[in-house]
Amino acid sequence: MSMEDYIAARKEGIKQLHALESRGQDPYLPVLAELVPKLNQMAQVPLGLVQIGLDQIEGTATKGRTTAFARGFLPLLEQDSEFATKWSILYDGIVEDGLRQPIVALEYYNRFYIVEGNKRVSVMRRLDAVNIEANVTRVLPEAEDSERYRVYQEFLSFYADTKLNFIVFSREGSYERLYKLIGKTPGEKWTPEDLFDFQSCFYRFQQAYAARLGGEIPMSACDALLIYLEVFGYNNSVEKTPNEFEQDIEHIRSEFVVAAANKPAALLSQPTEGKPGFLQSVWHRPPQKVRCAFLYNRSPQDSGWSYWHELGRKALEDTFGSRVETVCRENVSQADAESAIDQFIADGYDVVFAASPVFLEACVRQCAAHPGAKILNCSVLASYHNVRSYYLRVYEAKFILGAIAASLSETDEIGYIADYPIYGTPASINAFALGAQLVNPRAKIVLEWSTLPGHSPEAALAARGVHIISSRDISAPHLESRAFGLYHEQDGVISNLAMPVWGWGKLYEGIVRSILTGAWNDEGEHNADRAMNYYMGMSTDAIDLICSQRLPTRTRRLVDLLHERIRAGAFLPFVGPIADQSGQIRVEADVALTPQEIIRMDYLADNIVGRIPSMDELNDVAKGLVSLQGIRAATKE
Repeated sequence: MSMEDYIAARKEGIKQLHALESRGQDPYLPVLAELVPKLNQMAQVPLGLVQIGLDQIEGTATKGRTTAFARGFLPLLEQDSEFATKWSILYDGIVEDGLRQPIVALEYYNRFYIVEGNKRVSVMRRLDAVNIEANVTRVLPEAEDSERYRVYQEFLSFYADTKLNFIVFSREGSYERLYKLIGKTPGEKWTPEDLFDFQSCFYRFQQAYAARLGGEIPMSACDALLIYLEVFGYNNSVEKTPNEFEQDIEHIRSEFVVAAANKPAALLSQPTEGKPGFLQSVWHRPPQKVRCAFLYNRSPQDSGWSYWHELGRKALEDTFGSRVETVCRENVSQADAESAIDQFIADGYDVVFAASPVFLEACVRQCAAHPGAKILNCSVLASYHNVRSYYLRVYEAKFILGAIAASLSETDEIGYIADYPIYGTPASINAFALGAQLVNPRAKIVLEWSTLPGHSPEAALAARGVHIISSRDISAPHLESRAFGLYHEQDGVISNLAMPVWGWGKLYEGIVRSILTGAWNDEGEHNADRAMNYYMGMSTDAIDLICSQRLPTRTRRLVDLLHERIRAGAFLPFVGPIADQSGQIRVEADVALTPQEIIRMDYLADNIVGRIPSMDELNDVAKGLVSLQGIRAATKE
């Protein structure tokens, strides 16, 4: 029987050999010594006896008898050769008594290369074994500026905590995501119970993922696990069966497709209105009425942010009349968001607008629980297909506010009070700084943060003699404070100068109209392998400004000119050259940043005095939001 297995394995090997040669590829096993010429000069760390996955074995350490195997350790030599006889005897021995002697291997970038035991690997693969015992020595790669090297450094830290070598991610930051998802801290050693729970969970997920999507989506089970855990949570998954995993995986299939494609999110400058065609009208008749539910984390009376959204909800009702029905829930906590969304769907609402980034995780989980539900989250660059996100290009207004500030300031220093270091915030700060620089090349923006415990940004600016300040965009209705928008402060007297207007109603109207016409489904199909973000600005009147009558006439003319040009797309705030605080050119001369690049900004322009705070400097409310949407500069340890 063993020789028959050899003949069958050799037949597969020859077939693969010819297939690879026909494509101009090397059909033989990779040789580490050839891949890494300085192999013998590199640092090595003995790991001792460990279990390694057969799917992680890449090739051989040295050339030796490489041509005896095709890739995958499929044998190639004639069946009457001594090699074939030894292979067959080894096969019989392993079938009868198991593998008695470990192989010897080198590990490089978490792939294994055999020093001794090529035939053992070949036989074990033929027997469909999963793991093999090996005496392993790790070869440490030379430092280099590459994502591959940085990911491997993350793996080494993870391995030090867990001794798990089969969790291999392809993208930077993935190990950090895993720690957060399972509630662990880097540097914390895992207990035997931790390891047992995690490994059993992973193996069941891996089995289900292979059964449901194996070979269909070019993504490893490890990378897919992160997406799964972000939706369903680790604690909820530890006891799940493979069948339960399969059902969940099917529900979020589109999220795996999006992640595997690794394409930038589709930034839609406005929802597609469209008109339903004949067949669409027959088979997918658009609704005659849309019931919309709104979710606020704070009351519109207590929060300027919720107040803007509430104005948008009312504008939606005014625009569509009886064709739209809306309802809202206020003061919903993150913990209660899922049940609130679930109730909205149970009550028959067609679309849910969760008007805060803190609701993102709840939205994702509810989309998985209710396939086909229309759930949107107000956030920037959410990476999910089923949950569409939406935001406004407030940086366009901030640029104009910066120009106003510089035209009115009696000094070169202007204050800017920011709140959360999340996606979109650096764009607003930098746009303000560049707008000021347009009017006054010497302008310096003094940046302060309102979310640092025990810190008064207003007092810090007053101590510097800064009187023109840009702060939060609107005050809560019940508050009497006038310290919002762009204002002048002198001896406790505040004079409001200008403020941006967040026209959420325009965005909500566009989305509802796309649902009424059936264009919503067309957008989803057109962007099947992308996350979708609505990102509207002045061109659709979703962002505007209100200016005080006290503005000088010529300043007002400048405002009108900039507004008109930005609205028409004839003037772009982010055109190079733009340098950061270190003097590094971030945008070359005459190059315009794309919307994606604007949102992902994590640096400050060279005329800004201040910095982006780290996570541990923020108050608890800010930490919660930054953990979801924080820019890299804020989330780095």
